[in-house]
Amino acid sequence: MSEYQHYQFAVDDPLTDGQLAEIRALTTRARLTPHSFVNTYAWGDFKGNARRLVETHYDAHLYFANWGIRRLILRWTAAALPLNTAQAYCAGDSADTWESGGYILIALQSDNEDDPEDFNDLFGDDGDQDERWLPSIARVRREVAEGDLRLLYLVWLLCAQAGELDQDDLEPPVPPGLGDLSKPLADLAAFLRIDEDLIQAAAQRSSPPAPRPALADHQDWIAALDAEEKDVVLARLMHSGDLQPLRELRRRFQNAQTPAAPTLARRTVAEIRAAVPAQRARRISAEQQREADERARTARVQREAQERRLATLRHDPEAAWQRVGELLARRGTRHYPEVVRLLGDLAALAERDKTTAEFSERYADFIAGHHTKRALMRDLRAGGPACAALIALIPGD
Repeated sequence: MSEYQHYQFAVDDPLTDGQLAEIRALTTRARLTPHSFVNTYAWGDFKGNARRLVETHYDAHLYFANWGIRRLILRWTAAALPLNTAQAYCAGDSADTWESGGYILIALQSDNEDDPEDFNDLFGDDGDQDERWLPSIARVRREVAEGDLRLLYLVWLLCAQAGELDQDDLEPPVPPGLGDLSKPLADLAAFLRIDEDLIQAAAQRSSPPAPRPALADHQDWIAALDAEEKDVVLARLMHSGDLQPLRELRRRFQNAQTPAAPTLARRTVAEIRAAVPAQRARRISAEQQREADERARTARVQREAQERRLATLRHDPEAAWQRVGELLARRGTRHYPEVVRLLGDLAALAERDKTTAEFSERYADFIAGHHTKRALMRDLRAGGPACAALIALIPGD
């Protein structure tokens, strides 16, 4: 395909008419709403500065091109994410963090020019899946604002995977639940190509996530808060819909409810990398077992279905032969799967009733009469185990 670039921005609170006019001055082609900006380029480029726009207008930005570059920029208030916390995890060139206008921003980049199929696998041949990514990924902002630091640990892994850290560099604190990512976090990891086996290797030191609190737990904790503080939160919610005070309360509640995790020795980059091959082998083995289990389940379901059909077919096998003739008298090939199934059932019934010789003779006549129907012959060959008895009599192409 030709050059393809995709730009997308999103913001929680709607932009003003003046802000929309400022952005429209940068591009006349973008699909622009008070909450979003979407544009693609097959030639040319966006004239604006993405980093600057997230500093001043938007909460999240996503960019990708079909030559391998993928970028994200996410924004929080300084109250939701302190700069020193972000800096502890943004340890390489793939992750940058800075403060601007009371906001903390993190910019992330993944670059892979070596795999031409990489783009199509994730976005489709012409980017037809492109717009689904940012709405999901942007939700990680809320998770971080409520005290979930799994995103930041993934940021550190991105730098480690890119080879931007020394092998003896120590990991930052491992947050709970790293081995069970939320949908937004999983999408972010996939978009940035963070190796799932690297994540799971790192997650071996991650405690399980805390269970969802009961309503009574929230009620008891809120009852103990200062009344004036609760009034401020409710007033801001009613006045402007500002959710940040509520998210701050959730973070404080979570911190109050989470027991202190045992202190574990921090691993080096080399130690985490060394655990990846074993983790990959476990994943592949588990996938193969799931596939084998699914094949066995499918085969069992097919056998049970055929058993039910044979119980009916035994009373009048001639009706099945007549049905085959009726289907083949119709135009087109859409009836061939049912023909194949009926013939497979007749073969299975003949084997069970020890009338295989009679069936084979009649089936040979059937093949002689229809061997010019190449699509039918192909379907019979592809009929699987249920049609194994039918294949030997089919002539070659």
